[in-house]
Amino acid sequence: MDNGTTMTPRGFGLSLTWLVRLRWITALGQGLAILVAKRLLPDELTAWPLLCLVAFGALSNLALMARLRQPEPVQPALPGLILGLDVLLLTGLLYGSGGAANPFTAIYLVHITLAAVVMRGLWAWSLGALSLAGFGILFVWNVHIHSLSHMDHGGGDGISLHLVGMWVAFAISAALIAAFVGLITEALRQRDEELAALRDLTARQARLAALTTLAAGVAHELGTPLGTIAIAAKELLRSTEAMGLQGSSLALDAALIREEVGRCRRILDQMAGPTGTTQGEPFQSLDWADLEADLLEGLGAEDRDRLTFHWPSSPGGTLPRKGLARTLRALVSNALEATARPGKVQVSARLEGGSWTLGVADEGIGMTPEVLARVGEPFFSTKPTGSGMGLGLFLARTFAEQLGGELCVDSQPGRGTRVQLTWPQVAHG
Repeated sequence: MDNGTTMTPRGFGLSLTWLVRLRWITALGQGLAILVAKRLLPDELTAWPLLCLVAFGALSNLALMARLRQPEPVQPALPGLILGLDVLLLTGLLYGSGGAANPFTAIYLVHITLAAVVMRGLWAWSLGALSLAGFGILFVWNVHIHSLSHMDHGGGDGISLHLVGMWVAFAISAALIAAFVGLITEALRQRDEELAALRDLTARQARLAALTTLAAGVAHELGTPLGTIAIAAKELLRSTEAMGLQGSSLALDAALIREEVGRCRRILDQMAGPTGTTQGEPFQSLDWADLEADLLEGLGAEDRDRLTFHWPSSPGGTLPRKGLARTLRALVSNALEATARPGKVQVSARLEGGSWTLGVADEGIGMTPEVLARVGEPFFSTKPTGSGMGLGLFLARTFAEQLGGELCVDSQPGRGTRVQLTWPQVAHG
């Protein structure tokens, strides 16, 4: 989990791949710079220790490439450790080539910028402090190169005022770069996250709109055939009743047909309605007793006894009551189906931190992580074919988001499932 001190897991592969390429370019540039400097200063510069440091950096890059090819996830600290190693290698190269008098000390600022872009928080500031310490050390300890020295850099005993000023200017520049680049990078990350969430919400709303149109069309087309079947079943029932005992079995079949037709009509009425949305529905005061009555409506005596309600003493505020009843009825239906009889299903509500949380907990077999990752997708269901459309959790999630809340599902194999619907106490002003 991202704790604010490392880059997001989503960016590991991209940042590390980009970092590997940048380190190859850096190693090549450092090698060429050392060779050119050796040619210009053949008697003052010892090149082979510096080339060894460049070679070590190249070997570490090969090791990093090998690590990226492995299937195991990359640790969040790895980019920071790589950048820290690069700061130490740069300090070593500058130590052997004139120290603070080397004009390439400005490359420290490049590393600080990289740390602010790739890492976050504590890591970025730690790498900035490491660069600052490395630059400060070069004022005291270095391999002196006369051709790179400045007339004001070494006068008298100790460090000159000019060197102190260079170090302070570097510290201020490093802090400003780390702060501003870090803020900009964090703002870009937040914008990307918000855009991704908005795209996801827009896609779900589009699916919901298509589902609403489809449901209304299906309800309209099936209404007439079901009405015909209901009339035929009613006539059949009258005929069998006139037959006495001989038509008793047929009467039961006719009654069953009428009952199932009525069930289909109720389902179609729900499909032809708002299909889980709250648009156009007035906000009303929520009474827990009325909500409980809505949930018990249409359930058999056995299922009624399996439900346990825990309502708070305070009223539930104002919200679309019909939409909440439809949403909660779907969750309760799923919980009853998932719990083997005579297992119980708990329905509870509580007000906490200015938000209402309504939970439905069952005693079923629970969900595997693979199934849990897909809950809420439209038309995804673990029920047998024909037993459900896989829309209950999708519509519940949409309902919660329209109220400014969210839907959370907690489930483990063998421990049942708990679905929580959360929305602000004051959904609309």
